[in-house]
Amino acid sequence: MVAPDNKKEVNSKNTDNAIYFDFSYAALKLLGKNLYSNAANAISELVANGLDAKAKKVYVYIDMSDKEHSIIEIIDDGLGMDYNDLASKYVWIGRNKRNDEEVVEEEKKNLMGRKGIGKLAALYLSNNYYILTKKKGDSRINQWEINLSKYQDSDFPKLDRISQKINLINENLWEQNQQGTAIVLNNVDLRRNGTKRIEALKRVFADYYLVDELTAKIYVAVKTENKSKVKFEQVEKNVAYKNFYAIYDNTGDSDNKSIGKYIQYKWLSKYEHIANKKRDTIVYGKDDFCYKGKKEFKTENGELIEKEYELHGWIGVHSTIEVKNAIDKRFIRNDIYQPNKLRIYVRNKLAVADFFEMHPSTQIGSNYIEGDISFNILDDDDLPDIATSSRQDFLDDERVELLISLIDPIVNAMFKVRNDIGQKIRKENEDYEENLRKQEEEKRIQEESARRKAEEQAKQAEQKKAEAEKKQKEAEKEKQLAVNRAEKLSVNLGSEKKRNHFLINSLDDDQLNFAKRLHMIRINASTISKVIKNNVNKLKRGKFKEDDAWNLLKKISYLNSRMQAVLEYSAMAKFNTKEEFIEDNLFEFIEEYCENVLAQNEDIKVEVLREDENGVIVRFVPQDIAVILDNVISNSIKYNATLLKIVLNRDGDFYTINFIDNGDGLEPNIEDVSELFEFGKGYTFTGTGVGLYHIKSIVEEELKGTVDINLEETKGFDLMVRFKKYEI
Repeated sequence: MVAPDNKKEVNSKNTDNAIYFDFSYAALKLLGKNLYSNAANAISELVANGLDAKAKKVYVYIDMSDKEHSIIEIIDDGLGMDYNDLASKYVWIGRNKRNDEEVVEEEKKNLMGRKGIGKLAALYLSNNYYILTKKKGDSRINQWEINLSKYQDSDFPKLDRISQKINLINENLWEQNQQGTAIVLNNVDLRRNGTKRIEALKRVFADYYLVDELTAKIYVAVKTENKSKVKFEQVEKNVAYKNFYAIYDNTGDSDNKSIGKYIQYKWLSKYEHIANKKRDTIVYGKDDFCYKGKKEFKTENGELIEKEYELHGWIGVHSTIEVKNAIDKRFIRNDIYQPNKLRIYVRNKLAVADFFEMHPSTQIGSNYIEGDISFNILDDDDLPDIATSSRQDFLDDERVELLISLIDPIVNAMFKVRNDIGQKIRKENEDYEENLRKQEEEKRIQEESARRKAEEQAKQAEQKKAEAEKKQKEAEKEKQLAVNRAEKLSVNLGSEKKRNHFLINSLDDDQLNFAKRLHMIRINASTISKVIKNNVNKLKRGKFKEDDAWNLLKKISYLNSRMQAVLEYSAMAKFNTKEEFIEDNLFEFIEEYCENVLAQNEDIKVEVLREDENGVIVRFVPQDIAVILDNVISNSIKYNATLLKIVLNRDGDFYTINFIDNGDGLEPNIEDVSELFEFGKGYTFTGTGVGLYHIKSIVEEELKGTVDINLEETKGFDLMVRFKKYEI
């Protein structure tokens, strides 16, 4: 494509001491304030201008001791500008510097600027700034000021020459340069930018540019209220390569990246057989994925032109994203820097901060992916400019689709290895625990055999004595039962708490009671059959979708939990499992269930604390309350708890149930506790992510209440159920 003429006639209004912009103040204000989302991006754009001017060094100094009136100095040793450069180039908004006659073809490949609006980054930061510039062979003093606060919207702003010397804070850096440009920004409002965020500019710049590919060096210094002396520090890429379990790298620079030879999951310390095992780091290279080729693209006028393209860079998957567990000490993760972004660069400059925002992934493994990828065809001079005005994203285009087609296989490979190692570790742990279980089972069988033998011998020795005493004991028992019934009838009903309201007489284990206990099993089994039949019909009609599968699993899991509650405890429980809904005192039901059912569990002690003696009358399903209690005690045992306290209380108009155990507490790798209540999300090697989901569903749907995890507890686990009282 033939480059357009990039020459511009000098504005006729210009004088020796004033150079006018070719845009009105309203246009400059609109552009300057809407191009950038934060101060760091705007400063980075001004640094890019220095890099395009062939600077070898760029210094960024920020004095934010008065945050509302901060001062920023950006000094480079680039080519600088004389009067003609300012008049014909700098004030020309929209100028494509790649078309300048003095720019040779080889240099065009590395020029970052194209739209000619990067200079407006200064207007985002300040309405009043100075430009100091010097060019070899130009003996004149080139000091200029722009002050937009004195203009009306229809005015054309101008650069005003300043004859009096402008003293820089870093005067020594400026004086030692034979050529270059200094930008001094006054009254920059950094109140919305925290000190830590500004001090983290080194990492921001390290991500904003491919600093390892630049011929220039960038230095940053920040002065805050707490620091009187500042020191310029070089911007360097600081990636935690040793923390990667797998990496793809086609740069040919893998040795310098210090990639670890193996990974150990040391943080899984309670599983020594897993934590101490060395696992080889997986490294992919150029031969493993397609990364370059030729393709025809459409030019601005619709013609086809063949261009070469190449994907250059690396993509890795972290073994962990928890800072405390990271293998590499360079690993940092906070509200300023996120090491789980796939950055896209063009001409060594950041074009897309996170590939997953442009091309979202539904896989949870994307939280572990990081990478730096260059794809210069996105900003080729012969093809249309598809970058947004802020240069921070791209419009839909065939080149974006090409980029996605090249990256997706690599990213999917990272997803797969991340999933594979997780499944492998899970299988190793299951095999280990299965072996332990078998050993325990063999030991239990031997002990049980010895116990039965001893019991049989004792039984034979006492059989005659037992038969002789049997009738006498039965008579005494009947007598005691009669006494107990008489005592219960004599109790003042106004002061004695009602007991056994939820119990049925199970002393006679006849077929009628057995049929009652199986009543809910028949109902739930019938419901499962109907759910399966409906979804089979959907499948036959071709209307069965992924959401239907999840809903089917949730329904069957819930019904199965209810049947398990009946099957597991019906032999011990005395409450009537025949009724679906009852309306009565929920606290008394929980207390009786714990005394008659959960107390039989030998692995954990259950204590019920009634801080509210009256209780609460609600309409509930006994089997669903049993599902909640069964899941809570199961989770507590799984996390090595020996004591579970169930606290029943009243808080104003609300009633609360707290389940508090003394177990291991939350797993350390859980980032968001709300995910614990999602169906199918398990965070242990044995968990399925179902129990808490059913608890939450029952509480919200039946009791119209809420369920939360108390994060203030440092030990153990505290689950709180809260619901509104029901007046009768």
